Amino acid sequence: MFCYKCGKEARLVDGLCRECYVKEHSLITLETHYPVVICKYCDTYLYDVWRQFSYIEDIIDTILDKAAGKRRIRAVDDFGPPSYDPLQVRYKVIPEKETFVVECEVYGRDDPFSDVAITEDHVFVVEPKYTVCPRCSKKYGGYYEAIFQVRREGRPLTADEAQYFIDEVSSLSDAELEKNEMAFIAKVQTRKEGVDFQMGSLKFTKKLARTLLSRYGGSIGESHRLVGFDRQEGKERHRTTIVYRLSKFEPGQYVFYKGSLWKVANAVDKLSLETFDDAATIDFKKVEKEASEGQLEIVGSEFLRKGLIASFNDGAEVLALDTYETYELEAASVPKGLTQGDQVLFLIKDSRCHVVNP
Repeated sequence: MFCYKCGKEARLVDGLCRECYVKEHSLITLETHYPVVICKYCDTYLYDVWRQFSYIEDIIDTILDKAAGKRRIRAVDDFGPPSYDPLQVRYKVIPEKETFVVECEVYGRDDPFSDVAITEDHVFVVEPKYTVCPRCSKKYGGYYEAIFQVRREGRPLTADEAQYFIDEVSSLSDAELEKNEMAFIAKVQTRKEGVDFQMGSLKFTKKLARTLLSRYGGSIGESHRLVGFDRQEGKERHRTTIVYRLSKFEPGQYVFYKGSLWKVANAVDKLSLETFDDAATIDFKKVEKEASEGQLEIVGSEFLRKGLIASFNDGAEVLALDTYETYELEAASVPKGLTQGDQVLFLIKDSRCHVVNP
């Protein structure tokens, strides 16, 4: 059989010899010049949509993926057996003063039923065009949708606590930015009471509050303030303030809970209490209820006295180290693990003695 293109006698593919078939069929179509818009503040570029990138190769891969259409592109160092999908690609990037020249080889088949392998050579230029993406325009232009406040019930945050939550919120914001480009922090303000964050996304701010609540307990409050009127939409514009308030309970505090004296061991996901070998936990959903019903209350350290377990006899006897008086500790109030000679803190409440480990 003869090739209808060149007249050569050979095995034909669609009426063409292999050489003519390769000339007539292409794997992908590439432009010679690709201007690419890149944000000068963050690692994003515009190619249909704004995308994250780390290296110029990420942009080149996107260009090749788009050129391949529905087929996949696989970057290789050496070509393997040809296939229709994926196409194999290897390229070299040559940086120039303001552009990147890409020398590219594409290898594969143009048809899933063809046995003819095609190799194509392409050269194209990627030219960065720097601008400011919409997210950075809002971020650096002072735009924010919500105010997120971190407070502690009963007292201001310490400097260490404030810095801890600045780092925590920043870390959560950075992680969320991969999915939500508006999850940025526009501004951080350290105040006497705690920390205020101006947040780019109200949706993320609510998610942030729920995340901190699940990690550290506490409570969430929300309020809205009129800030203007949108003439285009004919609607009032409100700004939301979300307050995340840490629990008033902290490790090292002493509490009176259901008739016993306890030391707070942990106040993160649950309120964990201990006294010698005894332990108790309270879900934060129940803490407010227990406190409001008088079942859980903080005992100031100034109300606790130092003592010593002097003897055991169907209960125990506590020797006060300040007055050397003794107090009877009922058997029902003796915590597990308490032994004679142990140092304790004790409280006289409703004419009964209660002890806890120092």
